Amino acid sequence: MTSHTDSSQVVALLADARLKSSSSFSRREVLAEAGVAAAFVVTVTVMILALPVGGHASVATGITLFVAHFLAQQVEFEVGAGSTSATQLVLVPMLLLLPVTWVPVIVVASMMLGRLPELVAKRRPLTLLLAIGDGWHAVGPALVLAAAGHPDPRLGLIWLYGLAMLAQFGTDTGSAVLREWCAIGVPPKLQLRVLAWVFAVDSALAPTGLLATLVAVRQPAAILLVLPLAALLAVFAGERRHRIDQALELSAAYRGTAMLMSDMLEADDQYTGGEHSDGVVSAALAVGEELAFVGRDLRNLEFAALLHDVGKIYVPKEIIHKPGKLTPEEWEIIRRHPADGQRLLDRIGGALADVGVLVRSHHERWDGAGYPDKLAGEAIPLGARIVCVCDSFSAMTTDRAYRRAMKPHEALEELRACSGTQFDPVVVQALERVLEARIARGAAAKPTSLDIVLADVA
Repeated sequence: MTSHTDSSQVVALLADARLKSSSSFSRREVLAEAGVAAAFVVTVTVMILALPVGGHASVATGITLFVAHFLAQQVEFEVGAGSTSATQLVLVPMLLLLPVTWVPVIVVASMMLGRLPELVAKRRPLTLLLAIGDGWHAVGPALVLAAAGHPDPRLGLIWLYGLAMLAQFGTDTGSAVLREWCAIGVPPKLQLRVLAWVFAVDSALAPTGLLATLVAVRQPAAILLVLPLAALLAVFAGERRHRIDQALELSAAYRGTAMLMSDMLEADDQYTGGEHSDGVVSAALAVGEELAFVGRDLRNLEFAALLHDVGKIYVPKEIIHKPGKLTPEEWEIIRRHPADGQRLLDRIGGALADVGVLVRSHHERWDGAGYPDKLAGEAIPLGARIVCVCDSFSAMTTDRAYRRAMKPHEALEELRACSGTQFDPVVVQALERVLEARIARGAAAKPTSLDIVLADVA
């Protein structure tokens, strides 16, 4: 039901979540989890004491549902950048058949039992604390059904069950966002995107749970009929985890290849592959996030910013470091480097082939006077337009063989002057907003190369 995430990118989120599951808890995490768990205990205690219990299931039915919930929670699968389990198949019958105010307690007891192997194997007693916080999703629907007098299950109350599900999503969202924000600083906006996937799965499983409930009113053993579906989901979950493992490995391989090529470029030329590339990456990622880049687009933008000059490996150093003006022949060699960079990345293929398209176009101009293809306006990929602006800003604010570095405010004025001709006006404005925001925040805890460049902008 809940989801634990650590990063703004889907692949990074999955990787970090897996690392987190095997690491110890920080003091901040312990305090956050303890606070959420304490609030759960107080809320459920008040519910039990103040609200009607409802429910008329036998002890045998209660035990059956407890066991079914325990088994269903073992079927965990990753969706989006989060994870969920098949417990929704059993949660619906529990809410409609058992004493409703006790359902959150039963759910948490089942989750604690499910986490005992992890507790024994990793010797982390605070693992049980997580189970208490994970029980919040059962509180919302229990409150709705208790307020409605816990009527007998029937299809005509589908509207009530819809409200109960919305309450489930509400309490789950509130607890998950609070836990992740307080414990590890995951932005609420990101957490909501993750939870949307989880809620989609729960919404798809809930009707099957309701169908089983309507049959179980007369035949309690019908609850067990949801378990084959849970077993099927377990098979699919295993296959999906295997594919995600492969995707994570492939992503790491691409990133390693990109970093290796960047190191090679830096070894070939300190300016092109070192300070300059770092500055372009820092600025491009900030502008990309400002323009709502996420996931694969942001990853490709990062790689393109890192490798935008990789084609200069084929350019003689005496041309790159020439202190005077270049001859027409030398300029022709320089103008080949975007296409050479794309060809180099195309040989690797996969994600880096997509990056190659951005690398090829990063010297195109908004007015169509750039190279190598003379693309204009929105025909130029947006990622390439971002790299173009950030590349130019970094180049202008860095010492070159033929001139001294410009002051950052002077470079900004140059970008504004060329906005609409050389540069995309939208990207230039986005870079300005990024710079203004960084100045307003002041020095970062861990300054980037862009922070250092901006030291005198204010």
